[in-house]
Amino acid sequence: MNDLGIVGGTICDGFNSYEANVYIKNGKISAVSSEKLDAAEIYNADGMYVIPGLIDPHVHFALNLGKYTSSDDFESGSIGAAFGGVTTYIDFLDPITDYDELEEAFKKRMYLASSSHVNYSFHTTIAHPTFSPERLCQKSLEFGINSVKNFTTYSTSNRMTKDGYIFELLKETSRYGIVATFHAENDDLILKAMKKEKTHKANNLPKYHSFEAEAEAVSRIATLARLTNGQAYVVHNSSGRSVELLRKCGIPQNLRLETCPQYFVFDDSKYENDESAALHALVPPLRSRLDVELMKEHFKDGVFYTIGTDHCPFKRKEKLENVGDYDSMPNGIGGVELSFTVFYNLFVKNNLVRLEDLVRTQSYNVATTFGMKEKGRIAPGYDADIAIFDPSKEWTVNMNSLHTKSDYTPYEGMNLKGKFTSTIVGGEFVVKDGILNENSKGTFVRRGPVFWRTR
Repeated sequence: MNDLGIVGGTICDGFNSYEANVYIKNGKISAVSSEKLDAAEIYNADGMYVIPGLIDPHVHFALNLGKYTSSDDFESGSIGAAFGGVTTYIDFLDPITDYDELEEAFKKRMYLASSSHVNYSFHTTIAHPTFSPERLCQKSLEFGINSVKNFTTYSTSNRMTKDGYIFELLKETSRYGIVATFHAENDDLILKAMKKEKTHKANNLPKYHSFEAEAEAVSRIATLARLTNGQAYVVHNSSGRSVELLRKCGIPQNLRLETCPQYFVFDDSKYENDESAALHALVPPLRSRLDVELMKEHFKDGVFYTIGTDHCPFKRKEKLENVGDYDSMPNGIGGVELSFTVFYNLFVKNNLVRLEDLVRTQSYNVATTFGMKEKGRIAPGYDADIAIFDPSKEWTVNMNSLHTKSDYTPYEGMNLKGKFTSTIVGGEFVVKDGILNENSKGTFVRRGPVFWRTR
């Protein structure tokens, strides 16, 4: 007998939509059938979409910045994720420079993540490393991590890794099955813009972190990917003009682009006054209305392979106490609970993008990019990570409707249609009909070598 049957819903597996029942046994999908099979528990999903659990490849839970730590720890962040249909997320190890720092960084993050209600994994993060890319790949894989985060900027905080190392790392990625991920901005352009002013304010974020700085660095990573045939992934693409330039030059098959919901909803008008600018301070910053409209066109064209959130909220007081001093202000906003529904309302509800394409971008594509071989599909043998979405539910975003420890959201007052009602991880309900199972526990997802299928 099956443990659980989800009946009456419309399955959307990221490729097709059809009416069928899903059956689960021992944490795996045991059958997908039009017939009604025996199960110890039956869940009625009539009128709902049954989709593979979403995978957020970019969150920052319990991110320690010294004076400030991001509001959501692994417990609250994972609860928000579950209510947003996310069954697995990928966080980041603290940046390492020396070889022997990696094990300690992994153990520290594993300890913090033990309170997570959904599954989790990590990216190794490097900061001008002193050891070889080959040793980096080997050691990361020992810990079940097949991705390495690089910064092409932040030289002033010693997080920047130079092009020579990046070039060698990219050559190793296709050998070891590693994905090199990039925060891509031109460091010199940023420093030059900031040196023009003695005092830095959040209002000028789009000038400091210009679209040109992003465009140059993303194009550089694309060139290095072509030259090495390595596996390159650029996080939080924010500028429609940057992506437009990249498309004109041609996006190589071994380069994959991630974007985030904030770059489709908000624009740089949020930086017109000090308080709003502080509350919307993040890097890359919000872009012009032109960039936003171009981003929408690129999304409709299927340019973005995945969607992350860069979820990293802080308290209102923390954002505002240095309102006139951007250098002392924590960067980041929240979004893990809202991402799918925001994109659903922007694109699917308006018949601009198929539901199947949105689901694939937030589930299957992330799974295949980062080597989660048993996730991202609704088919026998795959992990029973499933999200159930009610497309008829209308609601307004406010702090009472979210599960973050932050005390504000930039999405406040946004009217949405569609909401996740239940989320299942490993065959067990984490959220059932809007109620959290407080005893639910996620597990670490080990990821072995991954080799993208490219032409």
